[in-house]
Amino acid sequence: MGKLDELFGVIKGKRPDTEVLTEIEDRLLVDDVPGAIALLEELEKEQNVVIAVRMILRKILRMKESEETEVRFVPLLKQLVPYINGVKNERYRALLLGELAMGFYIIGAELEGDFALKASINLALNHPDVLRDIIMGLINAGLFPKAGYAMKFVKDKEKLDVVLVHLAEVLYERGEAEKALAVIGHITSNFHRAVALLHLAQFEKDRDREKALQFVDWAIKLAERIEDPDARFELMLKLYDLRHEIVGEPLSLSELLARETPEETGQAEDQGPSTGGGSEEP
Repeated sequence: MGKLDELFGVIKGKRPDTEVLTEIEDRLLVDDVPGAIALLEELEKEQNVVIAVRMILRKILRMKESEETEVRFVPLLKQLVPYINGVKNERYRALLLGELAMGFYIIGAELEGDFALKASINLALNHPDVLRDIIMGLINAGLFPKAGYAMKFVKDKEKLDVVLVHLAEVLYERGEAEKALAVIGHITSNFHRAVALLHLAQFEKDRDREKALQFVDWAIKLAERIEDPDARFELMLKLYDLRHEIVGEPLSLSELLARETPEETGQAEDQGPSTGGGSEEP
């Protein structure tokens, strides 16, 4: 049992981490956040500290949604800082600080949020995937200015493409079409630009068929220029499948294969659909 005990943080004379985590969960169920935070001291395994801190963070934010006053939540979030800083794994610490920053922003403590966000970004600079996840979290929370600030620290701008695709989708679904199309204009690869337009077309297919078709046709023009044959074929298949679903016709494989040749690299005619004021490429 020695290795199993070590795996689950069982130390002689102390409770196993699994038992502590269960009690933390039980305390959170009855809104005893201070009691749950106090139990963090008993956890031995770093991964278990990460799990517990995230549980507590999310509980605080759920409680905030049902209460008008936010003052009492700031001290609770601050109590988590020593435990987060005690996490030795740089990636875990960066992610937790990013989530802590979002917590501060959501409850209205912007200064504390800025400190936590800067600390998380500094730790994530050597871990592009972690920085991407932090930015995604900010976007999902509707914290677009903070996400824009974090994006400035991404060294390889192509790594931002997947983030920008998500941002464009979120903005469009929030009714901010012009901003969404402007974001698509900053996406560097034809593949990701076409994917972004595919998402917009899927959103519009049951609302505005003509606009959905415009997005699909624009995406097809971009997809035709993708050099990777597998990526090009898979994306073209999705686009033509969606196009024929919108117009109510079965997919024509002959039409797909006829268009499955990349165009010459260069500026294509990828003029975007109008958002109401006139046709303009983002």
